[in-house]
Amino acid sequence: MAESLKTEDTPEPFEPPIPSLPMVTDHEKELAAQASQEFEKGHYQASLHTLNRLAVTRGNDHKVAYNKAIATYYHSGFKKTDEFKQSMLAVCQSARVNVDNIDSLDDVDHCVMYYNQAVLLYYLKQYKASLTIMDKLFQFIEPLEESLCKKVMLFLVELYLTTHQPEKAMAMLSFLEKQLFGNGKQSTPEKGDKGDSSSHEGSPTEFYRPRLSHYKVRCLLMLKSMKSCKRELKNLMNIMGMTLPVVYLKSNFEYLRGNHRKAIKVLNSAPMPKHFMETGECVPVMYNNNLGCLHFHMRKHNLGTFYFRKAFEENTSAMRELNSGDGGASLSGKPIQTVSMSRHYELLYNLGIELLHCGKPLAAFDCLIEAVQVYQINPRLWLRLAECCIMANRENNDVDRQLKQRLKVIEGSVGSGVHRKLILSEGMHKNKEWCLESPAMPVATIEFASLCLCNALVLLPQDPLTATEAPSGEEHPEGGTKPHENIMVPAPPGNPMRPSEVANLRCSVLANSSYVSLCLCDYLVAHNHAEHLLRQPKLSGAHRYLGNMYNAEALTALDRIADAVQHLNIEVVTDVSTTPPEQKQDQTDKGDRNGDKEQELGESKGALYPWSPRDVVKARALMQYNLAVAHAVRGEFDKAMNNLMQSTKDMGSPLPAQVYFLRLYLDLLEGRRKIAQGIIKEHFGHVTPNRAI
Repeated sequence: MAESLKTEDTPEPFEPPIPSLPMVTDHEKELAAQASQEFEKGHYQASLHTLNRLAVTRGNDHKVAYNKAIATYYHSGFKKTDEFKQSMLAVCQSARVNVDNIDSLDDVDHCVMYYNQAVLLYYLKQYKASLTIMDKLFQFIEPLEESLCKKVMLFLVELYLTTHQPEKAMAMLSFLEKQLFGNGKQSTPEKGDKGDSSSHEGSPTEFYRPRLSHYKVRCLLMLKSMKSCKRELKNLMNIMGMTLPVVYLKSNFEYLRGNHRKAIKVLNSAPMPKHFMETGECVPVMYNNNLGCLHFHMRKHNLGTFYFRKAFEENTSAMRELNSGDGGASLSGKPIQTVSMSRHYELLYNLGIELLHCGKPLAAFDCLIEAVQVYQINPRLWLRLAECCIMANRENNDVDRQLKQRLKVIEGSVGSGVHRKLILSEGMHKNKEWCLESPAMPVATIEFASLCLCNALVLLPQDPLTATEAPSGEEHPEGGTKPHENIMVPAPPGNPMRPSEVANLRCSVLANSSYVSLCLCDYLVAHNHAEHLLRQPKLSGAHRYLGNMYNAEALTALDRIADAVQHLNIEVVTDVSTTPPEQKQDQTDKGDRNGDKEQELGESKGALYPWSPRDVVKARALMQYNLAVAHAVRGEFDKAMNNLMQSTKDMGSPLPAQVYFLRLYLDLLEGRRKIAQGIIKEHFGHVTPNRAI
């Protein structure tokens, strides 16, 4: 066997030195200034011609080569992206600059190369990689040239907003305002970057103020600071007028305030948009998507579905036109701003949610299962997939009140005359079909719903209830606030979820997990999920009600009747609303301040999908029915009958089929044959003999 090389025998890497550049002559300075002026005026062909003359005498100067690549790219209309990337890579290699390794940046002269790399990554939707580069560049903000310095800060604001970090964006805007309006220096465009190439006319205040105001409105909208946003939006409209971006910002502002009809009116007043090849945004897609969102919150789900489908068709048509040449396989041949223009998966997500609220779970499942391939880290999306599976299995509880279900109580009859006998059914779910495929198969089944809910729980941060004990040697800071309580959970394509939203989502996931476990006859797991749900600190009335009901059913199946009865106390049912406690308090405070104005915004309040029971009276009646079942299982038939009779008074008509099952069971068990025959004749006369009993 050959011996391995020793450390001292390892050859040292050799890098040829960078050739030294000659001194810049006056003629070369004139050519460089001429090329810069032509570039800033938009005369890219002339600028490129001047740079070629300059390259004759400075062929080894990587700055000249880099500016040639920039001018060539601008001259192509940002269409030759592949060639531009290769040119940038070649120049960076000759200058010994590794743009893929941001830690290697140590020369201020190389900052513009990293800046352009970050811009390129931004257009390719690699926002985190772009932000990593820009955060490093911000450390060199002092020695940077003034124009590039401002572009770095503006680009950082854009990246912070794109990555849903409005607090950092506002801090950067404040810092930029001090730099712009504190020293009064004029800004000069930087040639060797791909930022805004328009000429800077007038004072810095006139040029930057509209852009800064635009960014402020976006930040305040994301922070949902409505009062400050209203003031800043008014200022922006005075500066820019009702341009297309301002119209969409104002519409978004009215949407967040709950003025949905006014938002539609503002949206319809937008001016004619430019072609998407110029802007990189397909305005018809944005328009129809926004209308779909507005009608969603107005509870017009079918109309919202129409607009989402229209937006989807517009997006497909635009992408077909854009990729007509090479089918989208190459970056070249289309402007860089259109490379990431497609909103395919965002629209699928919105359409799936809307279809779910329309009561079309299978169509919604098909949309969301495709969207989850891109947004795997969104726990809310996994919950919606589980809800599609649950709705496909059982649409709602009102199904049991239908005549078709009630007729299942009597299966039929045998014999004739005095020997005629009626056959009672075994129950509502006697012929339940189990999924024979793997639960991991993306099919709208209860088994797959269980997998989706597990994914949602894993993606949520650690529950404070399960992290009550700190590790040995570690103590939580004073005040009892855990570090994970302030974590923002990503939920693409939407904004990250705040701690209050995470708490509400966890309650929904636990409630659905308990229900799914009951459907799968996994009663111990259902009991554990229900117990965990009931221990949550911020619990809505509906979740508390469901937690008690599911827990009681699981405990009954586990033959722990005494524990089940404790969860079926109807006196504790005082609220069945789906509104979280903190949101309900906010609505109460707002109603006290605004008086009758709250009624005008009523369309934005409450649950987006109606659920049963809708009031406390019916909720107590259903719980009392379950209490009757628990007493019947324990053999306390008198208590069971009393609770059953009381529950049927407030349950509403028609009664669910389960009520007839329990009533006939108790009457026959207690020997009340005549009463049972009367109930059968009254409600199931089609199977009884047509004669007096």
